[in-house]
Amino acid sequence: MNEGEKGISVSQRQIYILSLLSENPKGYSAEEIRERLHQWDIDVTKRTILRDIDELSLNYGIGEEERSGKTYFYADKYTLKNVDFTIEDLASLAFAKEMLGEYAHLDMGQHAISLIDKMVDRSASLNQLQFEKLCGHFRQAGRENGVMDKVDSRIEKMIQNAIDNQNKVEMQYYSFSSDSSSTRVIHPYRMLLLDSFLCVEGYCELRQAVRRFRVSRIRDITVLDAHFTEKEKEQETFLKLTGEEQELLELVFTGDSIRYVKEYEKNRADRLEEQEDGLHFYKKTAIAPDVVRWIRGFGPDIAVVSPKWLQDQLIAESKRILQIE
Repeated sequence: MNEGEKGISVSQRQIYILSLLSENPKGYSAEEIRERLHQWDIDVTKRTILRDIDELSLNYGIGEEERSGKTYFYADKYTLKNVDFTIEDLASLAFAKEMLGEYAHLDMGQHAISLIDKMVDRSASLNQLQFEKLCGHFRQAGRENGVMDKVDSRIEKMIQNAIDNQNKVEMQYYSFSSDSSSTRVIHPYRMLLLDSFLCVEGYCELRQAVRRFRVSRIRDITVLDAHFTEKEKEQETFLKLTGEEQELLELVFTGDSIRYVKEYEKNRADRLEEQEDGLHFYKKTAIAPDVVRWIRGFGPDIAVVSPKWLQDQLIAESKRILQIE
């Protein structure tokens, strides 16, 4: 396939190159850029890529570095000049900054907040004063009781680089359910924010299936030289994390919980059915500890129909509580 067969413009191709350089702080050689573009069905010569980089360098901060006899290119800095913000623009930035506060414990969250501040600082002084006032207009309720998930920024960055370069990683992972640590080799596919918990999703060689791991529970990590190719289908998220095997979860809601589930929780279900004994909730999912906690939260207004083992477990727990009281 030649350059014309893809039907892509020069500017579109250069955006692809710029996005590649932006996502990897170590940069890429021209040959590596050519290979990555080929994965997107964009076939160009090394000479064309070097010409594109020269043109991009006129407007964007692109640096280059010699390593082991090869030239690597990377996105250095971007400059915003003569940017005017409307009051709606400033209000949107103030809103975004407040929402990002929930993710300030993450390296990427801190950078996003700093980026907003930098954008406003580089604008007119009147914009800065107005922005400070607007920041006080948006507050998230319950922020003081929010998630306190401490993530090691070093581990976060290493995972991001491994995802970008498709490197396998070996990690020491603490499992909450077993209260023990184990060594896992995973193929990291993507980072996920699940209810404010930063997780990495990837193929686990130990379990031979796609799993999600909370980054704060990774005690140590090593990026391996071995590479992987993503083949497994992404899992559907029910709550924060997933367990081992997917099962049919059938629940029956009664009383005031019916109205609550219809209003706030209906999107969690594969199917809802109103029957004489209550609102039946159906979901094919892995029964992880967070799912069990969610069920417990409805108290007497919920009954488990299946799986049977979960029904027995919750009945036994209720009996123990009654004996204690």
